[in-house]
Amino acid sequence: MTAATLRFAIPLLVACLYPALAQAQSGSPSPPDTSQQPASSQPGAPTPTVPPPTGPASIPASDTLTGNWSGLRTRLESAGVIFGLEEQSEVWGNLAGGLRRGAVYDGLLTPSLTLDLDQLVGWQGARFFVNAFQIHGRGPSANLVGNQQLVSNIEATRDTKLFDLWLEQTLMGGRLIIRLGQEGANDEMMITQYGAVLLNSSFGFPGLPAADLPSGGPNYPIAAPFVRISFQATTNVTVVGAVFSGDPAPPGTGDPQARDAGGTAFRFNAHSLSFVELWYSANQGDNAVGLPATYKLGTWYSSAGFADQFYDTNGLPLASPGGGGIPRGHSGDFAIYGILDQMIWRRSGTKDQGIAAFLQVMGSPGGYNVSNLFIEGGINWKAPFAGHDKDIMAFGVSYLGISPAARQFADSVISLTGSGSRYSSNETVLEASYLNQATTWLSLQPDAQYIINPGASIPTAASHTPLKNALVLGVRASILF
Repeated sequence: MTAATLRFAIPLLVACLYPALAQAQSGSPSPPDTSQQPASSQPGAPTPTVPPPTGPASIPASDTLTGNWSGLRTRLESAGVIFGLEEQSEVWGNLAGGLRRGAVYDGLLTPSLTLDLDQLVGWQGARFFVNAFQIHGRGPSANLVGNQQLVSNIEATRDTKLFDLWLEQTLMGGRLIIRLGQEGANDEMMITQYGAVLLNSSFGFPGLPAADLPSGGPNYPIAAPFVRISFQATTNVTVVGAVFSGDPAPPGTGDPQARDAGGTAFRFNAHSLSFVELWYSANQGDNAVGLPATYKLGTWYSSAGFADQFYDTNGLPLASPGGGGIPRGHSGDFAIYGILDQMIWRRSGTKDQGIAAFLQVMGSPGGYNVSNLFIEGGINWKAPFAGHDKDIMAFGVSYLGISPAARQFADSVISLTGSGSRYSSNETVLEASYLNQATTWLSLQPDAQYIINPGASIPTAASHTPLKNALVLGVRASILF
């Protein structure tokens, strides 16, 4: 074992053992109840306030590392001004397969500002939010693994950029909420509440739209102008609709994240990306007898143009020597999806401690998309150890199916040119993770992922040949300042 491997393995082992060591020591419808939702590891959305853990008495009680600023923080919050600053730092090591073995570090610093305009200026039900990203380090997928479903949901091109910038108005006693400005679709849409704790990017923004939409869609770290309306029709039923700019990055070639340097493109182009979701929530209240569950049925539609994966404009295979080599165009694209979040066991005497399951299935046309099927699912166990009420243990599987047309194109290249390799039918990720809320301002999250068919054997600049299955271990430290 090399010295570099030891330097990576020792802190990772300590982080993995930390939870066990700590355990050894120690009338009209109301808005949906979100208090039972577990902590999220996804970037972009406003950082929730973390309640104090019920651990050893020696754990610091301050909600943030920098404390209350001699009372200034409390006075500002009482006036409706909330400052946030979070650093997420990671170390990842690829032990086998993928592009190469090795270790990398990446990180994300997120400053944010929330203004309660009711408290500030008397604008009832209004709220303003803005945040930005300082992305640093080198991500594991681009540098070590070569997979499509990124190992880390904070991996991105290094930059300092604006992300969320929106104004929200709440009406009808909280039943109608309108939000307008700029954000990523991964803030609110296509989200499984119990899967969001996992670190692979597909558990935050599904791999299918990331593979198919222009520039990967309005997805971290690229936000887009949007408007979103949420209406709670009954105690159990909520309808959510949103329209985003169709392509969040300026036109051009190469990395779309680099084209959106600074996050201030504010693209109002001729195309749009629309979402509609129908939510049914059951047993969400404090006095509910049954186990809580949320069911979502959704669809998205993009009005942009999409290239056929197999045929050219003359109706010949794209790989045919006699063809024009220009893909046949298609106007518009869509997907339909369903989401299930269901608690399946609750510890007696608690509100949200126990085991929950999640599932998402999404499908899109196979003729002009790289991916036409996405499935993710898994288990989430909150408070697996006594005295660690905020800890979460999770396991998830994410399946990114490669469309028949894309695989047919690869086969035709082989048969017509005698070169190339077949595409795999899928790229699949298996992830196990443990979120330890060490203090109110510090969390540690060791994580292990096994990637089957990294990149689905689709040639890239990093590799023109199929990659072997990869085993990746990592740990994330998150600090609230």
